[in-house]
Amino acid sequence: MNPFQSLSDAILAAFPALEPGDLVFAQAPNLAVGDVALRTFEPAKKLKLPPPQLATRLATEITYGPEVRAVTTAGPYVNFRLDRGVFGRRIVTQILAERERFGSRDSGKGKKALIEHTSINPNASPHVGRARNAMIGDSLVRLLRFDGYDVEVHYYVNDMGRQIALLVLACQDPSSLTFDQVLQIYVDANARAEAEPEFAAQGYDLLAKMEQGDADTKSRFHAITGLCLKGQLAVLARLGVSYDVFDHESDYIKDARLAQVLEALRAKDAVFTDQDERLVVDLSKIGHAPEEGRYFVLMRANGSSMYGFRDIAYTIDKSERGADINLSVFGEDHKLYAQQIALILEAAGKTAPETVYYSYILLKAGKMSTRQGKVVLLSEFLDEATALAAERVEEQCKDLAPEDRKIIAQNVAVAAVRFTILRVGPNKNVIFDWDTSLSFSGDTGPYVQYSCARINSILRKLGQDLPHPPVQFPTETDSEWALLVKLASFPDTVANAVQTRNCAPIAQYALDTARIFTAFYHDCPVLNADSETQRAARALLCKATHQTLCNALQLLGITAPERM
Repeated sequence: MNPFQSLSDAILAAFPALEPGDLVFAQAPNLAVGDVALRTFEPAKKLKLPPPQLATRLATEITYGPEVRAVTTAGPYVNFRLDRGVFGRRIVTQILAERERFGSRDSGKGKKALIEHTSINPNASPHVGRARNAMIGDSLVRLLRFDGYDVEVHYYVNDMGRQIALLVLACQDPSSLTFDQVLQIYVDANARAEAEPEFAAQGYDLLAKMEQGDADTKSRFHAITGLCLKGQLAVLARLGVSYDVFDHESDYIKDARLAQVLEALRAKDAVFTDQDERLVVDLSKIGHAPEEGRYFVLMRANGSSMYGFRDIAYTIDKSERGADINLSVFGEDHKLYAQQIALILEAAGKTAPETVYYSYILLKAGKMSTRQGKVVLLSEFLDEATALAAERVEEQCKDLAPEDRKIIAQNVAVAAVRFTILRVGPNKNVIFDWDTSLSFSGDTGPYVQYSCARINSILRKLGQDLPHPPVQFPTETDSEWALLVKLASFPDTVANAVQTRNCAPIAQYALDTARIFTAFYHDCPVLNADSETQRAARALLCKATHQTLCNALQLLGITAPERM
């Protein structure tokens, strides 16, 4: 339900060519001219009218209900002066009725989505950069599920390659090892392979047996990758990230669909054997213009397949699972590779997945480094975030039990990390600063969490059941109205995020709403309101704000603590 439905209905009745999605109401930039405004650029384009002309017609030719007190125009904008109490009651009633579903338009009802994200090499622990992949992917999963899609989350397990073969050689009994021990064994095995050509050759021999489908070798490879995957998932779980399906690279070695791809490429004269006896695609024959990335190797001279060839089979497999949305999340350094795969698939008559690319995470100089001095491991990063959050929580929550403070610190740490990363659009770098991200004030996740905790405190102190729906809803200040209109805009924000595959608007919405609530909190006493009716109305507005903020944070993978 749209709280401004009565306005939309009147306009749609007069202009049947328009649809509800063409009409977006927002708070007027200047409350002196109106309570809400409608921009007419989009509907005017559909009606083939100049926007100011349409605005004038909307203001003069339509009779609105008694809850509309005045209608004026300002160029392409229509400004409505409303009975704030009537619309405020509608907004709060809708939010409290829909609760955890408020904001969803169920655009994905009856539809399926497949999202693949993260895919870390088994010989590595997740680092902070890769965590952006996981957080973006996870929030897109949450977003699409919230909007009604049946979402299946895939993780591509890289259980092939020289690095896994070396691990298999070096780990005779992986069942007795921990994830960290395996990572160190790989470092040692890789160094040994560099120093001992015979050991390296054994690795390639083992890899060949894996390609040939040897059952014992496959079992050994899966034992190692399973142990590594378990360790990686444990780290990602600290951020609330999980998966439904694990697809193994080794399952696509001799996929029958690869023969069809080769046949299509040969028909376009796009495949040749190079001087090293490798099977190569000349992408210039199928639409690739730049010289960079022109050649794509499919198979080695010994007939074994390259990673990219197996990935083609995997990508086809995903596309054939019947999802309405087929989405992959990649780092920007994989853009050329993804474009190469897409060209090959198109040449073979197949469809490539929709792709979301993300840029790098940069840590503010001097804040943190790793023992290796190269990358920041996610486990160490989260440990540091939790330790720093614990210090802030100790200062802020001295009256709470130690166990409660520990849980809050963990939630605050995750909020700090996820919010800082997700509020930036995927195509921009994130500059992470500990002090800023963990602050309980400012543009941070903990600040939004603190706003939720503050609302809980108000409602606890009120100590009474609230009427629902409210019989009366006095809305006497601009601060109350600004908060109400912001809450009403949440479904539009969600719809935009779904359409653009970008959760940054959700984070910005949560931040803006928390700021507007802070202004309301200072301007409009709740517990000491002038009348019982006003106290109830403001308390209900607090409750509706809390619900909306919780819904927004949930989409970002952030918990709203009861107390802070």
